[in-house]
Amino acid sequence: MLTFLTAGLLGLLIAERFSAALIGVVSDARAADALGRLGIQCVDAIPEACYLLALWWIRAALAAIAAGDLYGDAVIRMLDRVGVVLAVGAFAGVFLVPAISRLLGSDVGYWIAYDVSGLVLGAIGVSLKIIADVLRHAAAMKADLDGIF
Repeated sequence: MLTFLTAGLLGLLIAERFSAALIGVVSDARAADALGRLGIQCVDAIPEACYLLALWWIRAALAAIAAGDLYGDAVIRMLDRVGVVLAVGAFAGVFLVPAISRLLGSDVGYWIAYDVSGLVLGAIGVSLKIIADVLRHAAAMKADLDGIF
């Protein structure tokens, strides 16, 4: 079920993000300007793609948990991957997207998009990565203690 929802979100993202720019490429006589708008839309979609990738990895981890791997490597991998992707997506949304859009010719009016939700997602991503490292270290310590006793 979550796979269908993720695929549906991906389809909606592509339709919403690229439809106007692709129509401009196909129908506009000034193809260079329309291609520039399409490039800007591709740059704007970078954080959204990262967030959808995080949802995909959450789906995979939930499938592993449903199969019985509750405290195993699946949870640690999920926390690690989702944390990194959320942090990268938030960093891209706050710092990279406005700068690259400006370089491609879009006057967004700012160099850094001070977005509280992006900052919160970045902090959550870094926190998930730290939690994954702590759980990985705890699992290694548990294995060492199990070997002693």
